[in-house]
Amino acid sequence: MERRDFIKAGALAVAAGSLLGKAKGANDRIRVGQIGLGGRGKYEFEVCMQNDGCQIAAVADVYKPFVDLAVRRLDGKAEGYTDFRRILDRKDIDAVFVSTPDHWHAITSILACQAGKHVYCEKPLSHTIEEGRRMVDAARRYNRVFQTGSQQRSAPHYAKIVDLIRNGYIGSVAMVECWNMMNEFPEGQGNPPDSDPPPGLDWDMFLGPAPKRPYNRNRYLYTFRQFWDYAGSMMTDWGAHHIDIIHWAMGVDAPLSATAVGGKFVMKDDRETPDTFMGDFEYPGFTARYTYRYTNAQPLFERPYGIAFYGTLGTLVVDRSSYAIYPEMRPETYHTSQDFIGNYITSWEEALPHPNAKPRTPPLRQVAGPSRPLCERMEETGISIDPSSQIAHVQNFFDCIRSGKHPAADVEIGYKTITACHLAVIAYKTQRTIHWDAQKERIIGDDAAQKLTCKQYRSPWLLPTV
Repeated sequence: MERRDFIKAGALAVAAGSLLGKAKGANDRIRVGQIGLGGRGKYEFEVCMQNDGCQIAAVADVYKPFVDLAVRRLDGKAEGYTDFRRILDRKDIDAVFVSTPDHWHAITSILACQAGKHVYCEKPLSHTIEEGRRMVDAARRYNRVFQTGSQQRSAPHYAKIVDLIRNGYIGSVAMVECWNMMNEFPEGQGNPPDSDPPPGLDWDMFLGPAPKRPYNRNRYLYTFRQFWDYAGSMMTDWGAHHIDIIHWAMGVDAPLSATAVGGKFVMKDDRETPDTFMGDFEYPGFTARYTYRYTNAQPLFERPYGIAFYGTLGTLVVDRSSYAIYPEMRPETYHTSQDFIGNYITSWEEALPHPNAKPRTPPLRQVAGPSRPLCERMEETGISIDPSSQIAHVQNFFDCIRSGKHPAADVEIGYKTITACHLAVIAYKTQRTIHWDAQKERIIGDDAAQKLTCKQYRSPWLLPTV
């Protein structure tokens, strides 16, 4: 989800001091191009500003005032462009941050790989499944380090819960649930009229490969993900963060099937995507569910967003601030040790009338003994995802450029995560269960659904071949 409030440089400097270590020499610095200067782009711009191991050499955005402000922020020591391809043409740029709306991620990232740039691309990785596969292929063919912006992968307390789950601390997990709850009823994002774009905004370039539409404030910046032309709803936004952690903790990379229900039931705004949504996933050995709603903010486990792993020994709940474990209670005596026939015969016999006995109510018999907790209750505060884990995630990207290793959220990880999310969106749009062949990377037995794994591009834009 995009941030409304941009991070303050002072907070970043404090966190960066403990994570980035000694400054690099000027000749060792990675020269960076920042593509996209909206919510996440501004955020990553500030992270890089505090990193002595890199230098922002160029910025690009379709809105010229953002470009001018970024260049001023850099004291004029960077070039600014309204066409990102100008950055890719420069031989002195080592890496780019792709912080555009989702429908631009694939084209920009693939062209960057072809131009010899390492890529940090914001999540969700792609707008379609086909795009994601093409992005992986580009990173591999051109031998580029490619980090997906799933920064929870660099948060220590998420790594901790993954270790606990994989080592059986909460037992066997048969179900995982994740959610986002908020209440924007009834006006939501409102219904602003179409209008001329603000001065300095190249609206045609913003649309790029998406269908031609008149400018509307809600289709630009923060609320663009409520329109199918540019994104896949909250399922591919926050859902991508949650599904990524589920895949990591459970040691899986693809669902067997996905189904989804929901709709725009009560919101009175101009969004196209559901205000209420529930996606169910079948994985080998467990099920997962993602729920979001814009109409009621009552949280689960007192958290407006999070993931709950339901284990046989306990339930582990995690969000970006902390995790907690709630022990499972189980009776000391099991059904297998009970003589149910004998118990019922005895209860009937005790209820039979006896001579000179006063009528009485037979006592209820305890079938099971007292319950006991199966694991220790544990609650810990993690390192906040913002700003420190974002800094660590960017630093991991730079470290891997220097070492040649795959980063924490390598493009292949991002692709497999977003594929699961796209399958749920396809299930919602087709109103049927989608079965996925992970080896062939195809939807099974549903040609109409398979067509939704790719999209048409508005001329002259095309998905680059690899």
